[in-house]
Amino acid sequence: MNATEIYDLYQKGVDHHQRLNMYRECEKFHNFYSGNQWEGLKSGDEELPMINIIKPIGKYKIAMIAQNQMSIVYNSLNSKDPKLAEICKKLSRFAMAQWEKSKMDMLSWRVIKNAYITGDHYLYGFDERTPSQDSVVQDLRPRIKMRLVNKTNIYFADEQNPNIDEQEYIIISERIPVKKVIEIAKKNNIPKEQIDLITSDEETETQIGESKDKEVQSKLGKCTSLLFMRKTEAGIEFCRATKYVIYVPKQLIPGLDVYPVVGMRWEEKIGSARGESGVKQLIPNQLEINRTAARRAIVAKRFAFPALVYDEQKVTDPDALNTAGAVVAVKGAVQNLDTAVKYLNPASMSTDAEKLQAELIQLTRELEGAGDAATGQVDPTKASGESIKAARDAAAVPLNEYIAAYKQFVEDVALMWYKMWVAYSPNGLEITYTDNGQQITEVIQAEVLKGLDIDIKIDVSPSDPYSKLSRDISLDRLFIRGSITFEEYVEALSEDSSVPKATLEAILKERQSNVPPVVIEALKANPVLLQFVISQIQQQGGDAGEMPKLPNRDVFGPR
Repeated sequence: MNATEIYDLYQKGVDHHQRLNMYRECEKFHNFYSGNQWEGLKSGDEELPMINIIKPIGKYKIAMIAQNQMSIVYNSLNSKDPKLAEICKKLSRFAMAQWEKSKMDMLSWRVIKNAYITGDHYLYGFDERTPSQDSVVQDLRPRIKMRLVNKTNIYFADEQNPNIDEQEYIIISERIPVKKVIEIAKKNNIPKEQIDLITSDEETETQIGESKDKEVQSKLGKCTSLLFMRKTEAGIEFCRATKYVIYVPKQLIPGLDVYPVVGMRWEEKIGSARGESGVKQLIPNQLEINRTAARRAIVAKRFAFPALVYDEQKVTDPDALNTAGAVVAVKGAVQNLDTAVKYLNPASMSTDAEKLQAELIQLTRELEGAGDAATGQVDPTKASGESIKAARDAAAVPLNEYIAAYKQFVEDVALMWYKMWVAYSPNGLEITYTDNGQQITEVIQAEVLKGLDIDIKIDVSPSDPYSKLSRDISLDRLFIRGSITFEEYVEALSEDSSVPKATLEAILKERQSNVPPVVIEALKANPVLLQFVISQIQQQGGDAGEMPKLPNRDVFGPR
């Protein structure tokens, strides 16, 4: 395909988004979530009040989903082979390290947040290595990067099919400085006559919250870059193009049979590849709450305060009326001061507007499952962690659908990583992981990696304060009852526990390194037992240097 054909497919996607009013709607949803809810209203210098109920509801739902920490566990479908099971265990530890290295916790929060606001959000993954080049033979270490993609910047071949891997092609658009595009084109040996066609454009109508005036002005400006990818029998092929030039020629990733794109949909929309926004249905109530607050504020400004009325023919110094302790002079004979100066009492305001506003806020929060009970707005000193957790979990049952969507998102990430490891590692995969506090590096052969027939399991564990408190209390009870030893108690503590696990581990290590004197004397009295203990320590990788040296056999006589 040439650049014109790719741009035509992109333009068809833009037309589809515009018919659905996707660009303006997404911008509107972001404005309402962030608090810019009077956007476009001409109110002069008047700053109208706003009571944002959308953001607290959204923050609660986003936190309830994102607090479920996900851990990727790879399993081989051939569970009878212990070697494959051991490799899957190592891959799981490696995936955990890659999760932290890629800052996936932060990226996951952003995916969930933007999926709630606009309906769906995406991550695009790529490896900085190129499988077809000789350099990969030497470089066995994966370098997978993850980038966020807005809903409005991704275009599917079939906008009615929610299955990403069944798409004929996918296009991702982004605004890139022309200078950077030209540099990439030169590295790819693009002819000069084509490089001259790479110029800036003003096609910013597809960007959320972005316009020509808001872009950073540079000498060459920015242009729209299109990442085009499609499936073939040999793998995924991709290229990068502007409106007239393909500046990254077509490349093939052999063996990659899934798109390196994963997404999360907030709610399913029938007959659409996109999701339904969690903000959209709240906007009518939000508008009415803001309007009621504005009307109450205007009425209060006009009628809720006493007004001063004076006869300008009789009061010669009206400014003195606003000064405490001032002497006010009047002209002529004034029999009754009420005829010269008088205060108008404020008019009473109906409480119906206040009741309507409070009712709208309360009902909206409760209908969204984000009332006081659900959000945990209780006094923790008057209730146990277990009871708070139970009440909160019961109220959060309606969010299980979104938690399942997030879990599926993590599973898709795990599958994409495995597929990319296989495709980008034709000569083996070098993995680094931590085992028992030690960092281990080893190479998995490409044939073994490819033949795993991987199955993926996602372990979920809540990480909110009350869940941590509940886990710690359960371990405390087991230890107090004597069901577990102190060593087992320390090992069972989670890394983010409120109990200082690292401190307790240091205490255990110190205890183990200091052998009691009575034990040392007993060992000296039995050289055979001493030699056996030293050999056991050395077999386990320990250091026997601190143990007493084996005494001369003449000291204790024959063994």
